[in-house]
Amino acid sequence: MMFKKPKSSGLTAEIRVKRCYGCGAILQDKDPDEPGYVPPEKFASDDEVLCERCFKLRHYSAYSKSTDFSIDYVTILDHAKESDALVVYVLNAFSLYGSALAGIGNYLPSKVLVLINKRDLLPKSFADDYLRKEAEDVLAKENIKPLDILITSASSSSQGNIETLMEDIEKYRGGKDVYFIGSYQVGKSSLINALLFHYSNRTDKTITTSPYPGTTLDVISIPLDENSSMFDTPGIYNSRSVISVLEPEILKYVLPRNEVRPETYAAKEGQSFLFANFARLDFVKGGRTNFTFFKSNDLTITRAKVNKADEFMKKIGEDDSSSTRSKKISDPSLLELHSFHAPKGKRAVLRIYGLCFVEFDGEEQEINVLAPQGVTVTLGDASL
Repeated sequence: MMFKKPKSSGLTAEIRVKRCYGCGAILQDKDPDEPGYVPPEKFASDDEVLCERCFKLRHYSAYSKSTDFSIDYVTILDHAKESDALVVYVLNAFSLYGSALAGIGNYLPSKVLVLINKRDLLPKSFADDYLRKEAEDVLAKENIKPLDILITSASSSSQGNIETLMEDIEKYRGGKDVYFIGSYQVGKSSLINALLFHYSNRTDKTITTSPYPGTTLDVISIPLDENSSMFDTPGIYNSRSVISVLEPEILKYVLPRNEVRPETYAAKEGQSFLFANFARLDFVKGGRTNFTFFKSNDLTITRAKVNKADEFMKKIGEDDSSSTRSKKISDPSLLELHSFHAPKGKRAVLRIYGLCFVEFDGEEQEINVLAPQGVTVTLGDASL
């Protein structure tokens, strides 16, 4: 491997750039006509922001059902395929289904290494084998046959697997380029920073940030040796996840920052569980049920009766002091309804992509979920 222990730690700072969380463009506050422009006051903020173009599309256009990949990403993946490069496809352990990119299998080359990142966000009791089975289920639907599935966590030295990751990259790339891809908030750049924290390059080439040839996307190029590089591509917008819908100031509560603590509630029919004013689970019909929620510890669940839930959500939406209310959702009628009938005798898992997953024993319960338009909600088998 063309890496050695660094003499200094300067490399990691060079790739800590701020990107638009919608399109992945590197943010700048100088030229409104160039990609990634934001006003100076937003550029100076520590919050994650959208560039002006994405902001206008998101707030003044209807929800789009089109593919989440732009022609720029297709161009990058075509180059990877033509050059026999290795693609490292990164998923988020906490929201594995919600971080998977629909249709990505059509564009990937034959050499794909899959990473289930952010393992440290799930309880330690959560089985790694279960995570791998989930990943296999997701990948099979996209006809992706990975060389390997590795569980990682860039923020945890005990669960990081960074040494193994580098060994796998070297083993599978065969001297060719490496492309890191994934949806927004899967932790690609954090993984690369973790790699660079432990290793530096032996070549005289430097890390560069520039538009990928034939595209408008800024890509970070990290030389591996004299003939090959590792490319950190922008996070891909994923319209199926709540992360791509909510305001950035809310995401700090929605996205887990540390190991989630499962919360179990005993409920009878006619009860609702509210996530501020942007999502809700209604237990419409069934016997007494224990619902176990896996969500960010910073996000509070409010309980209410189903027939009072709309009223509660409206009040939350009008409360200026609420740190988690979405200003874009003025009324529950703007949310999309998903209805489910839980099969009997199975451990069920309900997923609101990007927000949470909920486990319970299926006994033919009727459950409704309200979520933002376009966000995927599913009910499946928790035992796979």
